[in-house]
Amino acid sequence: MGILDRLFGGRFTLPPPEETTVSDAAIMRELHPYRAELKAFTQAILTRMPEDERARLVRRVLRIYGSGQEPATALVEGLLDADRGQKLEHLALLGVDWRGFDGFEYLAPYLVSASGVKEIYPYRYEGTLSMSETLASFDQWLAAFDKRYLHLDSGGDDYVGFIADADQIEAMIELARRAGLEVRLENL
Repeated sequence: MGILDRLFGGRFTLPPPEETTVSDAAIMRELHPYRAELKAFTQAILTRMPEDERARLVRRVLRIYGSGQEPATALVEGLLDADRGQKLEHLALLGVDWRGFDGFEYLAPYLVSASGVKEIYPYRYEGTLSMSETLASFDQWLAAFDKRYLHLDSGGDDYVGFIADADQIEAMIELARRAGLEVRLENL
């Protein structure tokens, strides 16, 4: 700026920048519009977990969301991380790929147990059903226990979902919608 100042005889000055009247909280709400809703949805999914574990996972999901990720990515990365995500005995969110039958066979009993169903899910891979049909069959089995399997659109080609009480389906779908997530009963 010194050379321009000398060139124009001291007349080259910029006015000071205007101060913003927007609070830090308002800026954070603008940058991360779904923060409170994502927190509420994550807590709703993890409702059966012990309080300290639920709080740890909610903080983890919100930290990932705060780093600039989309809500679905933050939820999936926060909960399904093999090292720092949910623990097997408290499994609340299931993620398998389109050929993940062995993973489903291993994880489904943990998911069922963590959801409060006392009966063991009897699944054996026969090779006749696709993963979509397998999850639909799983949902029908859960309906007998007044539970349903809800699908979360994670933006990828994986099948991600969770178990909810049958009377809470509409509330969970609405809570997810407010959090910027797409949750549905049927997998399309």
